Amino acid sequence: MKQVTIGSKNQVVIPLEVRKKIPELKPGRQVCVYALDDKTIALTVPPKSWLDSSYGLMKNSWPADAAHQFDKLRSEWREI
Repeated sequence: MKQVTIGSKNQVVIPLEVRKKIPELKPGRQVCVYALDDKTIALTVPPKSWLDSSYGLMKNSWPADAAHQFDKLRSEWREI
């Protein structure tokens, strides 16, 4: 457990040790804050949207020269 200080603008800095354990915790990322009781606060990182989490998922599915291969297949079809 790390102890942090609340700044003059009611801000806290999340210690590096904690940030390293949660890779999704980056500058600008939103978190949810909960008061569990009168002395306990919890921060959670909400899941990314489906669209954000699936971005780039299929980028390695096609070979780099896929357009060339499609053109080659099309020309073969025309010959038939």
